Amino acid sequence: MNFEFTDLQVKPSNNRHGEGFRDKHKIYIFHDKESIVDNIMERQNRPYETYKELVLPKLMELLDFKFPSHHASVMKEKWGWRQNCGCSACPCSPGFVGNNGVVIPLDIFVTIKIN
Repeated sequence: MNFEFTDLQVKPSNNRHGEGFRDKHKIYIFHDKESIVDNIMERQNRPYETYKELVLPKLMELLDFKFPSHHASVMKEKWGWRQNCGCSACPCSPGFVGNNGVVIPLDIFVTIKIN
């Protein structure tokens, strides 16, 4: 899969819904120009193994360049896919969750364009 990053946002997490994940870093991956309907339809069919193999390593490089103060904390993580990453009630917000609890958890929003 060939892709490029079109957007990257790193924010302190204000997640109050991801039961068990409140103190962990989270990564959400979106597809460029995906409609809301397509996003809803595909939330349970994301190619997370491909994301883990191809997108996460390049994302770590980009984080090191753009957000060096956050990079060390994020790099220590072992990332696991969770269908309910941002909401424990339903599979509406899939993403990767880091395995370590942190004082200031980050939400990392990435948009990719598949070429």
